[in-house]
Amino acid sequence: MENVKHTQPQLETELKDLFLDGKTVSALRITHYLAWAAQPEQYSHVLAIPPIQRGFVWKPKQIQDLWDSLLRDMPIGSVLLKASSGGEKSRQVTSEKTNVQGNPKSGFHLMDGQQRTLSMLLGFPDSVEAQHKLWVDFSVPGKNGSQFQFRVTTAVQPFGYNADGGRLLLQERRDAREIWNGDNPTETKQKKTNQDIFKDETTRPWKAGGKQQEYIFEVKKLWQWLDKHGTSVSEWTDEITRNKKDGLDETTLGRIKKFGNALNKLQNQWIALIKIPDVEVQSDIEDPSHDYLTMLFDRISSNGTRLRPDDLLFSMIKQSWPEAHNIVYDLQEQVGSLMKPTDFVMTAFRLAMLLSNDTKKHDPELNAMTFHKHLGGLLGTDGNLREMIGERGSLINAFNALIKLIKYRDIKYRDDSDDRGIPRAMFPYMNESMLQVILYWMIRNPEHTDSFEASRDEVLRFILFWFVCNKDAASAYKASKTAIDLISANKGDFPGKKIYQELARKDADGKSSFFPLIEPSSKEINTNQLLHTQEQRAEYYFGTTFLYANFTTRKGLLLWLQRKWVENEFKDFNPMAGQDEDNVPYDFDHLVPQSNWSSLGGIDRNGITQQESRKIFEDLYHRRALGNSIGNYRVMNGSVNKGRKDKPLGDELNELVELKPKKIYESNYAFNTDEIEIQKWILASPPLITDGNGGVINTGFIWDNNRLHGFQYAVESRVLYLYKRYFDDAKFKYWLQAE
Repeated sequence: MENVKHTQPQLETELKDLFLDGKTVSALRITHYLAWAAQPEQYSHVLAIPPIQRGFVWKPKQIQDLWDSLLRDMPIGSVLLKASSGGEKSRQVTSEKTNVQGNPKSGFHLMDGQQRTLSMLLGFPDSVEAQHKLWVDFSVPGKNGSQFQFRVTTAVQPFGYNADGGRLLLQERRDAREIWNGDNPTETKQKKTNQDIFKDETTRPWKAGGKQQEYIFEVKKLWQWLDKHGTSVSEWTDEITRNKKDGLDETTLGRIKKFGNALNKLQNQWIALIKIPDVEVQSDIEDPSHDYLTMLFDRISSNGTRLRPDDLLFSMIKQSWPEAHNIVYDLQEQVGSLMKPTDFVMTAFRLAMLLSNDTKKHDPELNAMTFHKHLGGLLGTDGNLREMIGERGSLINAFNALIKLIKYRDIKYRDDSDDRGIPRAMFPYMNESMLQVILYWMIRNPEHTDSFEASRDEVLRFILFWFVCNKDAASAYKASKTAIDLISANKGDFPGKKIYQELARKDADGKSSFFPLIEPSSKEINTNQLLHTQEQRAEYYFGTTFLYANFTTRKGLLLWLQRKWVENEFKDFNPMAGQDEDNVPYDFDHLVPQSNWSSLGGIDRNGITQQESRKIFEDLYHRRALGNSIGNYRVMNGSVNKGRKDKPLGDELNELVELKPKKIYESNYAFNTDEIEIQKWILASPPLITDGNGGVINTGFIWDNNRLHGFQYAVESRVLYLYKRYFDDAKFKYWLQAE
């Protein structure tokens, strides 16, 4: 195999000859192209990412499929390049977060082909470190027609994904970490972050049971060895199989040789390069949507991984204002728990439109046409978008004021109730449209900065109402327009009650924008005649199916209902918007373990002799509606929950009964302190028992009439208790009172 370093003189010559004599099509060997992308500073012409491009967004399956195509000698399409001059703004060709800066010399911007290039670099021997690693597993054949079984790991998922690119199960991720901790015994091993694990040389993608992981190799390392030694594939094969246990079967050995030969053949493949014609800046353009590069970039994206509106907006802003890339990512670190960078930009654009002196710009739909039409004016000398997202701009000031206003405070009210603030762990769950309403109110009332505190309770009520009662993203955005119109009409205190009344108001068809709140139910649970279906429970207790269904599926609300415990337990946790649930220190844990009821395989239910009850229990929809209700969840420390596994709740609660009610209330159970309810939970998830031979019987997999009724009573009762806590703690009664 040709050594990568030997390509430099030849590649330098090839780069000088690119697109000579007015040609717009050229080609390079793939290995030469990747050498240029990996270390562009070594050549007279640099290759860089223009500010308009978004980051690396390809999924593991896309990376794996591309590499399968490469090693099959399939064409992978051309890349589009645009000439760039020295000093022109750009980023390095890497999946790492890098700042926009001036080109050190002239060269080319990679306009289309970034995702493919970054994916190829993951296996290239001379590439820099990235936030992804590419692996090949020689112990198994490729799936779905692939020649080899590739795997991907990331800084977020250091133990990788399934062979099909899907996420590993939570238990698999925990098993992988437990094994990894065993291999890396240190006093601080439990505090290792996913990034630490990802960078550790001992970490490999996880396979079920941790079997045959010694046959998984990082592609870059394999290619590096072959590239460095320049030996035959047979010697390379001997090297990588030297320490394998129990020898190798012929099938696996054949797979390894085939992979080495494919890497050798890869150096003979070429990739087409297409140059975008040099176009003069159109200073007299009437519609920014007709700008050549903007049109080209939008049309390119429509044929690949389509840009979301927020990605498209950010790209357009960076095209006109390259420094916005650095500014936004730096500022986002201050508000990271509330919004992702692209959401931050979308919010800035919307608020800039709302606060513009031009009444024609008032809160239009956020789509490509709107961006094209108004972005130039908002970024111009008379526009306010630059000021808004500047380092000391009005938006960042509003964000800081918002965080200060709503965050949980470890104080008590006069009635001895806990502070109603939002724990930091719940920040990422807050809706973007809802936050834009509050931010608009804050920016529009700068003279009231010192009096925001007077509206704190009303703002918190508004957040909690929105969290439970919104229907979907589309209705939430529409509702935010209604709320903003009300704020525009009146300056001063936050008009939470007026917004609620408008959003909950029913039209002629009996429909409302959001589900109206109701007073907590005063109806008692009848233990002899349980309501078996969710619809029956909703109608009986709430008088409406929809609010009940919404409330019972909002498990994130438990972070607020358990706010005192959550804030103290995770005081060192700094959440980020868009953060993967695997990176949070807490779990939403089923009180009655999911294995007891989610699937009925291996479940003994012969004790359920009431035919109607058994019929409903065996209906997947009804069973999971109960088991996955907020009434059967609690927030737990993830490390503690890992040790719990399928432990019956009854074993824990027998000890809890001895605690004082106040201790139960302040724990992570969020239980009604009524001893009857605790006993129902013990019935719903009974303790383990021993048989006559000293063995243990897992009662979790045995159901009878009493247990089923206990399960439904416990979950049903806790839903009502949690709703009453939600309604009373937030003081929603004030909103339901007549003026």
